[in-house]
Amino acid sequence: MWRCCGLRYSVKFCFLAQFKFYKPPYAFISVYLTRYYWTAIGLCTAAFLFSLVQPIVLCSTAGNCRYLQTTNTVVLETLITALDIMADLFVTSIPVLLICMAHFTRSQTIINVSFKSLSIVALAIAATRLAVQYGSRNQRIDYVLTVFLLVVEAAVAIIMASISSYRVLVIDHLAERRMKRGNEEQRKTQKFGTRPRPTSPRDRTRLSECDSDALVDSLSELPMVRAARTVPAEEVP
Repeated sequence: MWRCCGLRYSVKFCFLAQFKFYKPPYAFISVYLTRYYWTAIGLCTAAFLFSLVQPIVLCSTAGNCRYLQTTNTVVLETLITALDIMADLFVTSIPVLLICMAHFTRSQTIINVSFKSLSIVALAIAATRLAVQYGSRNQRIDYVLTVFLLVVEAAVAIIMASISSYRVLVIDHLAERRMKRGNEEQRKTQKFGTRPRPTSPRDRTRLSECDSDALVDSLSELPMVRAARTVPAEEVP
């Protein structure tokens, strides 16, 4: 159980470690989001420590092991599962809130939310464990099923953390396709000698943002949250 606990919370802390709210750019996004982030770290730490202490409390010695006795341990098991679910909710909601604040296109938003919210799968398994761990027949916790779901949750959490690293590859692939499409349109314009239509100040600003993205070797080097776009003088009423 300790190994499963260590694996599950290692994945949670890895997701939280991606967002360094103690230094820019994340430190200047939102005071409330920063407090929310540190609350999530505190909750995950408390839940992790509680998961480590709980087996010692329930089974301190071989002669006094409440796992093997008829003593009811529903309260402690329900509490630890509820803390696990709350920690997963905090870990999943932080990247979603950041992406909603970011200046991303629709496709980039969908990709980022899809890959950064993969820990919701572990949350679903934890909710299933909470629903089925209590055996109504013998009126106590079914530890065989509980341990099995803990192992499944730990394995799925590691798989989801590994899959989330492919987000950069997908975003880079879309950026390359967008650049190739723009180069083909530019070649067609030069070949047929057609004059490009005049662009508005807003279009020029959008093109300059795309050009600045193209200068970066990989979109993984860009911060998740960009600075707000400055309004050109022509757009000011």
